Amino acid sequence: MQAKDVILGLLKKKDMSGYDIKKRFEEEFSFFFDSSYGSVYPTLKKLESNQYIHKKTLIQEGKPNKHLFSITKKGEELFECYLESEVKRDNIRSDICMRLYFGEFINKKQMLTIIKNTISQNEKTVHQLEHMYTLYGGNMSDTQKISLEIGIEYHKSQLQVLQDGIQKL
Repeated sequence: MQAKDVILGLLKKKDMSGYDIKKRFEEEFSFFFDSSYGSVYPTLKKLESNQYIHKKTLIQEGKPNKHLFSITKKGEELFECYLESEVKRDNIRSDICMRLYFGEFINKKQMLTIIKNTISQNEKTVHQLEHMYTLYGGNMSDTQKISLEIGIEYHKSQLQVLQDGIQKL
């Protein structure tokens, strides 16, 4: 999955501005899609130049012009190819796992502090995801709910392992 696939999927649902797409990357997608919002605008430009999306400029009084993007037929075909392609194995880049792996090189007190800080971060993330589920769950498709549930359970399981790890140390 690449940023272009996510953007095309968003635009298949509805026309959006670059700002709205960037917001989705920063908020809900940030929990399971590792891409910076800085990749949104270059990707939009590339999708537009390849005629996968169309940009419409809306003139606004007293504000900068707003660019609204929509998916083209060619873009819909590209997005369908993505959906029909084989699901790739998740790539997980975990800072805490690397620190734990090399934890033998720092003292236990430092490691416990790292683990406790990570527990705090995960608790916050679980809370945010559960809050999103409560707020938006009624308007989400069943598959969107499953996606969010995976994120919630992933962070809960990491929390449990870290809490158990404190006991081992």
